[in-house]
Amino acid sequence: MTLNPLSTRIEYIGFWKRIGATVPDLAVAGIFAFFLQLLLIQLNVPYIVFWTVLSTGIFYLVFYSPLWTSSSYQATPGKLLFGIVVVDGNGRRLGRRLTFSRALVRELGKYVSLLLFGAGFVMIGFTSRKQGLHDLLALTVVTWRSQVFTNNPARSPGFVPVTGRLRLATVIITLCILCTVIPAFYYETVAHQPVTPARVAARSLATAADTLNGSKYPGYSLVAYDAAIALQPDDPEILMKKLYFLGNIGRVDEARVSLDQMVRMYPNETTPLIFQGDLYLREGKFRDAVSSYEQAIAKDPKNARIWVKKGDAYLTEAMIEMAKMRDMYRNLTSAKPGTAQEAVSSDAFRSTQPYQEAVKAYNKAIELDPLTSVAITERILSSTQHLLDSYSGILDDIGGGNAAR
Repeated sequence: MTLNPLSTRIEYIGFWKRIGATVPDLAVAGIFAFFLQLLLIQLNVPYIVFWTVLSTGIFYLVFYSPLWTSSSYQATPGKLLFGIVVVDGNGRRLGRRLTFSRALVRELGKYVSLLLFGAGFVMIGFTSRKQGLHDLLALTVVTWRSQVFTNNPARSPGFVPVTGRLRLATVIITLCILCTVIPAFYYETVAHQPVTPARVAARSLATAADTLNGSKYPGYSLVAYDAAIALQPDDPEILMKKLYFLGNIGRVDEARVSLDQMVRMYPNETTPLIFQGDLYLREGKFRDAVSSYEQAIAKDPKNARIWVKKGDAYLTEAMIEMAKMRDMYRNLTSAKPGTAQEAVSSDAFRSTQPYQEAVKAYNKAIELDPLTSVAITERILSSTQHLLDSYSGILDDIGGGNAAR
């Protein structure tokens, strides 16, 4: 497409006129979202809000706007009502019709502006050619339809694709989309928590608090957790992060009081029970820890992570019992023959039983999630080596004791 003889005085469209031209197009997107939501309700599809927002975004940014903008009209219906068009704004190609790929980059570039709290749109009022961030990414401008002839094809002689700039824009846009859509999908479908600005802000504060955990100023971490909880007081994961932090800095009593409240507040949640088991495990109360993990498993039997924790509790108990047995045999080498044999036998049984239970729990975890096998194999190999060393030490003690006698 070519410009009229007054191309050097082309007029660029400002912020408010472009906002007005966007309203009819957003109305079309709203109608699409309304009927799509009705359809999803009829089909009883889960996570209706998430799929409605995602599908509407794809419809508007990937199909509706790019197809209209790259067509012979060079504008969406909203822009046509205002008599404005979107054209190539790069050098000697100024005024030419966009290809679909350029139009797609431009529309998806608006998503980047949204992530910047609209700053990319505000740029329209401050740039010399009234370009928003999405225009800069795609090298486009918006002007009056009356100033542009539309009778030339998109790839007229001399057309040179702006490949380097488009590749960079594509990478930026793709990263922005992945960094937001994937977490949104996780929290909506896996964590079963709706994505809201308050929840996103709370999770960001909790992540910042996690980062500060290992710093020299752990007090700031607690402040960040409290701020996150103030935004989302009903988010059990953030509450548990704070409880773990309290436990790590030795304020176990405070953590346990809050934990008891959480267990009552969220009777169907497994996270408080898991943390309760972790606290018992830290205090050496292995059977209490196992009991807490088993309660969590009863609520979520397919959670491999809980099975691993149950195995860890049994394995730690086995290692402790084996260490006790080693000390007992060491003491027996200096005792008279025939004493405390029953105690030795009983202690040996107690050390092998939890080990067998740990293996059962680990096998169940691997059955549910084969990816856990790597970490579990390391645990088993390490514990097996510990057991072999203990038995070897016991034999050495017995041999040394018999030789002394």
